[in-house]
Amino acid sequence: MANGVCPPSQETAARRLRAALRARHRQVLRVLDPPGPHGRATEVTTLPGAVRRFLAHPRPPVLLGVVGSLAIARLSRGDYRRSDLAVALGCAAAQPFVEWAIHRHLLHAQPTGPLGRAAYRAAGWGHAQHHRDPTNLNSMFLRSQDVLGAGVLALTASAAGSPRVATGMACVGAAVLAYDWTHFLIHTGYQPRSALYRRIWRSHRLHHYRNERYWLGVTSPLADIVLGTAPDRDAVPVSPQAARPEPTRP
Repeated sequence: MANGVCPPSQETAARRLRAALRARHRQVLRVLDPPGPHGRATEVTTLPGAVRRFLAHPRPPVLLGVVGSLAIARLSRGDYRRSDLAVALGCAAAQPFVEWAIHRHLLHAQPTGPLGRAAYRAAGWGHAQHHRDPTNLNSMFLRSQDVLGAGVLALTASAAGSPRVATGMACVGAAVLAYDWTHFLIHTGYQPRSALYRRIWRSHRLHHYRNERYWLGVTSPLADIVLGTAPDRDAVPVSPQAARPEPTRP
């Protein structure tokens, strides 16, 4: 190397190495997250059918594995105290608002400015594909590579932190799993029966088919009520980006 410039042979080798690493990365992703097609959520009309379809898709089992690992990590630490209950209750109370903030500021990020472009590349683009075709299972669930990356960080925190930290990580994992399952179920043809599920089912459908700036909660309507994003249906206009509802089976 002279004057900080690599010889042509070294530059060629470096380019080949980068190309090989990118190709290997794509191969790993295809194993972790097969591209599909994976069908449509509206093909499912019963709760048992939803469970089977959830487990048959390649992405949810990865999340289940991570959540199970976090639960085992917490169990292995022992030393249960009342403060563990306080951590669990705190996570449950924060969940609707964290979910709302992620949905509003990350999943619906716009590619403007450095932060907006970074958020759009990380999550916004993929979520935009989901909004274009809400029942397509190819873009329904959390990506396996994202789940594994977050899982490694959470497991590291569980091992290095106090048992209360491990409790918090397990609760976060459970909350993410609740989100992924509830979001999937809402988009299936399974009809709501309980009052709470009917409420979140209706709200999420309005988010997709009325206006994506409102009704941002998925597992709970609480944050939308508190933060003013749960208006009456006719109080907001139909967004140009709103999808057309797909008929569900009777």
